[in-house]
Amino acid sequence: MVDPSDARWIAGADVLERLVRLDADEVDSDGVDAIELVRDGAALLLRRGDRLVRVRTGDGLAVAEREVHLAAVLEDVGVPVTTLVGRASQPWFVEGCIVTGWRWSEGSGDVAPSGLGALARELRERTPDAIVGVPVLDPIEAVLGAVTHLPADDAEAAFVRARAADLAGHWAAAAADDPLGRAIVHGDLHSGNVVPGPDGLLLTDLELSGAGPSSYDAAPAVVAVERYGSSPTDLDQFLAAFGFDPRAWSGFATFVSLYELWVTAWAVGVRHQDPTWADESARRVATLRDGEHHRWHLR
Repeated sequence: MVDPSDARWIAGADVLERLVRLDADEVDSDGVDAIELVRDGAALLLRRGDRLVRVRTGDGLAVAEREVHLAAVLEDVGVPVTTLVGRASQPWFVEGCIVTGWRWSEGSGDVAPSGLGALARELRERTPDAIVGVPVLDPIEAVLGAVTHLPADDAEAAFVRARAADLAGHWAAAAADDPLGRAIVHGDLHSGNVVPGPDGLLLTDLELSGAGPSSYDAAPAVVAVERYGSSPTDLDQFLAAFGFDPRAWSGFATFVSLYELWVTAWAVGVRHQDPTWADESARRVATLRDGEHHRWHLR
């Protein structure tokens, strides 16, 4: 539970109040007064009624601007994505925090692997001409950013940094040689980063998204099987909907390794928030660093 005196909570509650009051009919609607904690991680997600805010501390400006820009571009080219509220004016600065506002979308049904694959295919097919002016997908930067707040002598963070340095050259070579070419890539495409909408799945959590090699969006589906114990059938369904199986291409192994490092770096970066995540970060580092065989767990 987040302390209501936390500046992030205060900033998010303030923006939610303003967003809700943009529509006078909503102020008295059932449940609109309750603020719901959706998630607390790299960003704090709060919901009130059909509005959602993402709140970051002062060093999150570039990420917030990236999300807003990508959401607008994807909406313009017809890729299903969660809708910005007050698109032209975002992000907002409140209580020393950076806040973005979104329309909460709540449909029904599970997030099927085939749905994820179809979204990745839509990105690949609809956005090659939309990458001009879009930030470049840079998972190396994302990995390093996830542990930037940790000291140089932190053993887990030091491993993450060293492994990122080892992969940087391989990433650059593979990204330039992807048989699927370049388009807008989500960068962290798993079931937790899409939401069911009234007409199907919507992309959300665009903080890593950018112009890059399209095959990279298949890496999370492979890691889900190899590390999290998902069914191989799920991967088959994802790839069938994706319309391409990149596993036979030699460069894809680098994409899988880098995505594994990203989710490990993320766990290391948030381990202070919960003892279970300290255990999980150690488990993931031991897997990659020491070759130990551990099943990874989602938050």
